[in-house]
Amino acid sequence: MLTLARHRVLGLMAAAMLLTGCQYDSIVNQLRQDAAQNDSVAISFGNGVIDNPIRTRSSVSLLSQHTNTMGVWGWQTTQGGEVICLFNNKNVTYDPDLALWTYSPARYWEKGSSYRFYAYAPHGSSVPNAAVSINEETGRITIQNVILNGSNTMSTQAQPLPSGSFIDVDDTDWMIDRTGQIVPKEKIHSRVTFNMQHILTKFNVMVVADPDILSPDTNVVIDSLSIGEFISKGSFSQKLSHTPVVGVEADDTVCEWTIDSTSPRYTLQGTRGVNVTSTGCCIIESLLLPQDVTDDIYLRLYYSINTVGGRSEHFTYLLGLNDAFSEFRSANNYTLTLIIGAENEVITFDSGSTLWDSEPDWNAWF
Repeated sequence: MLTLARHRVLGLMAAAMLLTGCQYDSIVNQLRQDAAQNDSVAISFGNGVIDNPIRTRSSVSLLSQHTNTMGVWGWQTTQGGEVICLFNNKNVTYDPDLALWTYSPARYWEKGSSYRFYAYAPHGSSVPNAAVSINEETGRITIQNVILNGSNTMSTQAQPLPSGSFIDVDDTDWMIDRTGQIVPKEKIHSRVTFNMQHILTKFNVMVVADPDILSPDTNVVIDSLSIGEFISKGSFSQKLSHTPVVGVEADDTVCEWTIDSTSPRYTLQGTRGVNVTSTGCCIIESLLLPQDVTDDIYLRLYYSINTVGGRSEHFTYLLGLNDAFSEFRSANNYTLTLIIGAENEVITFDSGSTLWDSEPDWNAWF
């Protein structure tokens, strides 16, 4: 009972720290210190953090906010130098009632041994056709047959901002711990906390209306928006031990994705019937395979300008997506903002790329 109570107190402490807006690194350090106080003889896993080395936000993104399973490999090196595989792509699941990651049967720390662990999420058994493996010597992970169908977190209702979480959509937000976690013999009995990093691309479409077009008698409605066609299938083979950074030549020249250009293509569909305001909203938040933006990928927007008197004018806008982006790269967050002006003006757009969970100034259009 005391152990369970302490886990609950630690969980409340972490939540309180999130609410107070402490610096990201301080929160992560506290979580890992709490994990290190776990005195269980059973090997246990903490609630992994997302993109710790590259994040600068004041809040922590935890693995359980993105998925409820992960696959774990783990090797023990005994005092005598024997290497034993303890976890072979073990399915470790999150129990929301206990706020703990659990597995069975339990494995136990052995005094004098050292350990190394590697993880990815979600577990491959939850994704049809996917095949996940690891190179035992390097700890680098391969995921074959990654298939996307064009899930949009905003499919039924537009939101002021992207959510960043794909836990409730069909397309899988694949993540890996690129470096693994090494536990020397002096640190055994501590909880293993993975640092997961996204390996797909996140793509957002925002729409905003110029204040000059709006009035109490006039509104702007997005009738429909579609973007396509995107490649749906590829395979990932880890070559870097850090999240690739766009603009760094050593990272830009590394190719971790093999794209199946013969696979079926799909079209992203935005939220329909959206009433657009001057503060804007997100109508597409989707995952993409990293790929070049070819000249056959188009955005088609149909929108209406309506007045209280019943007058309604319908408009069509066509944009070659390669006018906004040349490529989509792994672990990056791309945002296309469409700005609807007065009815005699052409729609303008703004495009940009940041790290996956960066928060640009969404209100900087006017």
